[in-house]
Parts: sequence; C-alpha cells; structure tokens
Amino acid sequence: MPAQKTPSPALFFSVIASTLAFGALLPLAIPAFAASQMTMTAIPPKVELKGDPGQTLTATLKVRNDSTQTQDFAITVEDFVVIDNQGTPVPVTTKADNRWSLANWITAPQDIPVDAGGLQIVNISVKIPLTALPGGHYAMITYTPDATTKPGDLKQTGNIITQRVGTLIYLTVSGPVTENASITKFSVPQFSEQGPINFTGTVSSLSDIHIDPKGTLTISDPMNSKVAVISIDAGNVFPETSRDFNAVWNQKWGWGRYKADLSLAYGTAGTIITATAYFWLFPIRLVIYALIAFISVLIIILVLNKRSQKHQQELEKEVQQLKAELENVTGK
Repeated sequence: MPAQKTPSPALFFSVIASTLAFGALLPLAIPAFAASQMTMTAIPPKVELKGDPGQTLTATLKVRNDSTQTQDFAITVEDFVVIDNQGTPVPVTTKADNRWSLANWITAPQDIPVDAGGLQIVNISVKIPLTALPGGHYAMITYTPDATTKPGDLKQTGNIITQRVGTLIYLTVSGPVTENASITKFSVPQFSEQGPINFTGTVSSLSDIHIDPKGTLTISDPMNSKVAVISIDAGNVFPETSRDFNAVWNQKWGWGRYKADLSLAYGTAGTIITATAYFWLFPIRLVIYALIAFISVLIIILVLNKRSQKHQQELEKEVQQLKAELENVTGK
C-alpha cells in the first residue's frame, strides 16, 4: 500500500514499538523487564478478499493463546501503509479516508476471551460501499492481550506485557484498474574474482492494486550460452510503492564477461518487465599467481640450462686441452 498523499502520511503515521513483519506475524513490543511472557498467534497472517461495490463479505480468523492463563484480547482494526522498500506494513492509527483505506469498512468484535492454550474464532465482515473505487484496499486486524488493562497500568508494573500480533487484510474491489510497474534498479558487482554473485533490484508500482512480480534471472557466459536460470519472487508490491529484491548465483569460478537477463511477470495480464546487466567473473589474482609461478619455473629452467651449457663447455675445453697435451707427448 502506498505512502499516502492526502492527507500526508506524516500527519498520521504512528509506528508501534516494533512493526509487523510483512506477510508474517511478530509481537510488536515486549518490555525486557516483564516477569512472564505472553505468547499468541494470529491465524492466518494474511487474508485476500475480492468483492463488488455494495457487497458484504465475511471472513473467519483465529487467534491462539499460547500462554498458561486465560486472557482477554483487545481487537483493533487499522489501515496500514508501507514506508520502506522491504514491504513492511505500518499501522495508521489516525482515522483517514484515502484511496487505499479499508479499516472503516470492517466490522469486528472489540475484545474476546481466549482460554489458556486455546483457539478462538474471530468473525469479521467487510461492507464495501457502493462508491468504493476499484483496486486494492488494505487494513490489519491486531490482537493485544489483557484487554481490560488500563493504559496507565503498564507504567506502574513490570508484570504487564504489551504485544500485538495480527492478520493483514487485502481487499480487491472489482472494476477496471491500472496495472503498471517497472524495474527501477537492477545491479550486480561489475567485477568479481569468484562467486557467489549477488544481484539486487527494485520494482516500482503505479498500479491501483498490489502486484506480485515473479520471473527468472537468466545468466549467459561469454559465448552467449545459458549457464544458469534463477527463480525470482519480488514479493507483494503495494500501489505507489517500491520493493527491493535480491538473487544469488552460486557459481564460484568464471572466465570472462557474463550477461544477466531479468524477466518478471505481474498483474492479471501477465505483463512482462525486463532488465539486463553485464558483469565480469574472472580470477585475476589466481591467474597472476599462476603466471608468476610459470615465469619462476621458466627462469629456473633457463638458469639451470645455462649452467648446464657452461659446464658442458668447460668439460669440452678440458677435453681439448687433454688432447693437445697427449698429442705433444706422442709427437715427442
């Protein structure tokens, strides 16, 4: 989901102590001084819904109390935005009507009791307004233990633990939508002596809905022969945001200039976006060491050969001298 333009995100971003990791669930804040630890799990971490303007949808969620005591869980429904290139959702605690808002359409219980080690069902409904714009709308439903605890109590005791886990809700309202994305960055180290080779890239979306670019990274050697095909999953890219991705070619040695062709497909029509990068993989120091070793061996051979020739010449000279002396003695 995009960083919002109207109203400005700076007016309503209130980041919790820790954010929910995208597509997963994590406790949002756990004081280090807590005497005991509360654990809970939201099931599933993500729900995707589709509907028409005017339609009411329902969904069944679950929350598990993994602690050894019964707890009342407070339920909060909030919009969220993505403000980094890793797809991290950040809750928007200020009520705001915006292009991507969903929280105001969701009806959910305010709190629920969950037995120790138990699993509680949470039924929610989503009423899509007749005026809803086609495309993506996003919210998160989070659970906080000790629903009856007053906010000021946390400052007075270390026995209360503040955690939040939740489920991300993706709603797609039917109708004509714009799906537009591009690869704004694709890079690789220009020269490497040995692998593995790391590739990084960024996909930017100007779509009305979240997209999930997937594809391949094809690597060709200096002879233009394919030597590797690597699968790429960039992850969900929300409207008007960017998402970083990376890939690794686990090749240790190479000899020359290689070509990397990236091809990603996204959207309902499977639109293809591409990028190309070139890089060198060449063990230059290994080659230098080998040349030094070869030259050293060659010099040693030449020196030994020169000494051998000199010794041979000295022997021939001695033989000539002996012959001359023998001739002198015989002539007498």
